[in-house]
Amino acid sequence: MKAANFGYLRLLELDQALRALAQGDGAAKPMGGGQSLGPMLNLRLARPAQVVDVSHIASLRTVRVAGDWIEVGAGVTHAEIEDGVHAPLAGHPMQQVAGGIAYRAVRTRGTVGGSLAHADPAPDWVVTLAALGARVRLQSPRGERSVDADGFMLGAYTTVLESDELVVSIDVPRQAPTTRWGYHKLCRKPGEFAEASAAIYVDAP
Repeated sequence: MKAANFGYLRLLELDQALRALAQGDGAAKPMGGGQSLGPMLNLRLARPAQVVDVSHIASLRTVRVAGDWIEVGAGVTHAEIEDGVHAPLAGHPMQQVAGGIAYRAVRTRGTVGGSLAHADPAPDWVVTLAALGARVRLQSPRGERSVDADGFMLGAYTTVLESDELVVSIDVPRQAPTTRWGYHKLCRKPGEFAEASAAIYVDAP
């Protein structure tokens, strides 16, 4: 199948993207790497009047340390995390998890923020970030708010995101030397969605 007709905007500034989403009044949809939204468009499971491409917004593609937290931009790709492109995530649990997401071609385009916003129950970040105690930062023309990762997803393909909001970053705790963690998923074959997954993250005494 092919997607239904839609308008397309590729924007370079966060403020522009937020205005476009607000002006869409629920009929505009943001797109990062397109690995989730693209198939839904082609299957006509999603029919937005406007697609707002946020993949080239520089502020969404940064990673920085802020105290005990690492702020991961929503536009950072799985492959960048896997490859240790961003020093604060080198050796972090997120690096190992990223390397097991789908296939390399998907990891090269797919973004952590897009995966979360899509809210498919099977992908890796939903359960991993909840176990890490991460926080999801959302922004709209009305302001900014932070939501705990374990409360961000309300159900399959359903989140607390309002129609004019965008995931701008995910804040994860820096890994302490005493931290112990694990992640495991069951798939029919490597690269496919998990049939079941579990994660644990604890500070050992």
